[in-house]
Amino acid sequence: MSQQYASGGQLPEEADAVLTDGDDASSHSDSSSRLEQFGLGVSLSILLGAVLGVAAAASLNAGALPLFVALGLGFIFSPVIGLLFLQRFESKQE
Repeated sequence: MSQQYASGGQLPEEADAVLTDGDDASSHSDSSSRLEQFGLGVSLSILLGAVLGVAAAASLNAGALPLFVALGLGFIFSPVIGLLFLQRFESKQE
């Protein structure tokens, strides 16, 4: 409907068929769930780095350096952990 107003006229019949195609909805929900799993792995990696950094900073009494190192490692390894979570999710579905 917004495309009709933006174009200033009627849309062809094919446009409605493309917008209401059922296959697109299933692929969208699949990619959405895959993205959620990847994001969960990334978030947990960063959170784990922060928690370990706080624990190391408290126990080593070395200032904030252990916190920054552990948090940095969490950020560096976050894409790998995200991919591992995604692979685990896909293997459960099969």
